[in-house]
Amino acid sequence: MLLPVSQVASLVNALNLTWVDKVYLNEIPKEEPDNANLTVMLLQETDSSPAYHANSTFKGLAMGVEIQIFYKVDLEDDFNPLEAEIALMKSFKEAGWLIVSSQHHTTDPDTNQVTKTIYVTKNEMIRRDI
Repeated sequence: MLLPVSQVASLVNALNLTWVDKVYLNEIPKEEPDNANLTVMLLQETDSSPAYHANSTFKGLAMGVEIQIFYKVDLEDDFNPLEAEIALMKSFKEAGWLIVSSQHHTTDPDTNQVTKTIYVTKNEMIRRDI
C-alpha cells in the first residue's frame, strides 16, 4: 500500500492537469526558489489511522491528505480556478476519495499568490499478508 500522499500524487499526475506546474510531497524543498510564476501543489499527510475495527484488531487505514494549491500570480485570462478545483474534486471523488473540506481562497502575503486548501480522506483495507 502506498503512502496517502503518494496515492494522491499518482492520481494528480494521471490527471495530466495542464494548470499545475509542479507537485511536491510533504514539503517544498528549501533549495527551490520562491517562484510565483508557477502553479504548485503541495501534498501533506493528515491521517493514517486504524479503521474497520473487528475481532480486537483493525482491518484498514483511514488515510487523509491536505492538498495546497499555490496559483501563479499571472493566471491566463481564460483560466477559472474555481472550475479547475471543482473538476479536481470530482476526480478525487470518482477515485474513491471523500472531500472532507474545501477551504476558502487566501492570498499569500509574501508572494501575492492565491492559495487554496482541500482536505481529502479515504478508508482502505489492509492486505491479509501484512
